[in-house]
Amino acid sequence: TYHKIDPKPELGLTCIHPKIFEKQIKFLVAKGYRFSTISKLPDNPAVQRTIAISFDDGYKDISAYALPLLAKLGIPATVFIITDFIGLDNRWDVNLGGIHYPHLSVNDIRDLHQSGWEIGSHSLSHRSLRGLMQNELIRQIGDSKNRLEELIAEPVRCFAPPFGNVSPRIIDAALHCGYQKICGFYPLKYYDSAVSEYLVLRLAVYRSDSRRAILAKLSANRHLYYEVFKQNIINFCSNATVIVNSLR
Repeated sequence: TYHKIDPKPELGLTCIHPKIFEKQIKFLVAKGYRFSTISKLPDNPAVQRTIAISFDDGYKDISAYALPLLAKLGIPATVFIITDFIGLDNRWDVNLGGIHYPHLSVNDIRDLHQSGWEIGSHSLSHRSLRGLMQNELIRQIGDSKNRLEELIAEPVRCFAPPFGNVSPRIIDAALHCGYQKICGFYPLKYYDSAVSEYLVLRLAVYRSDSRRAILAKLSANRHLYYEVFKQNIINFCSNATVIVNSLR
């Protein structure tokens, strides 16, 4: 999972320079991995060495930098859109350093869809879904799906909860709204336990990650455990964004 692919610097970990992104993708190609969208992942992707590249938040730099490279290599991807911020800057975020990043426009999203990318929902406004009243939870999950389906004239099958938080209540609400795949980050509790067929566990790529770290994210040994543990620490730190937004 990626977030921003942009040459502009920021204080956070989620912005990857386009040249680094290109090296990472070509590294995975050279290692013999195949690529899929989230909803088309095979039942046992590890055996078939198949991975899904996804982008959370839906930043405009994806269209400028990620799309041309992936199209050249014949690689599809999945992007999760915050529908209230289509065509707007990321005012929902804390914006470390005061740098604002624009989100994809309606036309950008349609272009990605026409290029073979899968369009998924990242909720209406990127609010934390934990603790929301049921009607607001369904609105955040369901209304975003409806808007995207109107935009691309195709069913939206995948949902990624903001901050990667998955819980039984959020999963049930997403399934109720008609999603087929719920894509959270990798909670430690799932490391040694079976995962339901509708749950897709993902690991994010951060600016500090080496190519060795990316391979560790795709492994099935103690190196994977370290990456899962690191992901959980970063997710815990992201609660600062939730707190700041709640005070606005």
